[in-house]
Amino acid sequence: MIDIYTFIEAVWLMWPAYGANGLCVLARGKRPIDFGWKLRGKPILGPGKTWEGFALGVLIAVLVASFQMFAFEFLPWDLSPVHLDIVPMSPFLGFVIGLGAMVGDLGGSFVKRRLGIPRGKPAPLLDQLDFIIGMFVFLAFVTPIKWEWVVILLILTPAVHLAANGIAYLVKLKSVPY
Repeated sequence: MIDIYTFIEAVWLMWPAYGANGLCVLARGKRPIDFGWKLRGKPILGPGKTWEGFALGVLIAVLVASFQMFAFEFLPWDLSPVHLDIVPMSPFLGFVIGLGAMVGDLGGSFVKRRLGIPRGKPAPLLDQLDFIIGMFVFLAFVTPIKWEWVVILLILTPAVHLAANGIAYLVKLKSVPY
């Protein structure tokens, strides 16, 4: 059942992935992951997916998860009237979440290029959900996942993603607001 407690569990889980996906643009990388190669005349991923951005995204997820690990004992979990299934964060789990988020984002770019969607042009839902799907795929190898978390984050993420991209656009970190 989806309730406020399950929502809290899902929100706790999402922070490393959101940090990885949202802040990797700060790298302003120069080395494309696909080395500029093409597949059937189209870029494999495009110049916006760089090694620097990928590495920074994973590092940010590790840092966010490490912060969560240290903050865990200071948060009022014991005030909950029900048991919370809070995933215990660690640098390793941050690495897994960050790697999953970044690989999911690469998968989204790969699909967009195959569909002929140019870099920077929107692909509704694909743009917002690729990194969360990647996070859950990688996370499933190291910790149990509730289906409710998946539902909550698949619903919540598009709104949060669009708001974050709008802010990044306003502060000139992105050239488009989506």
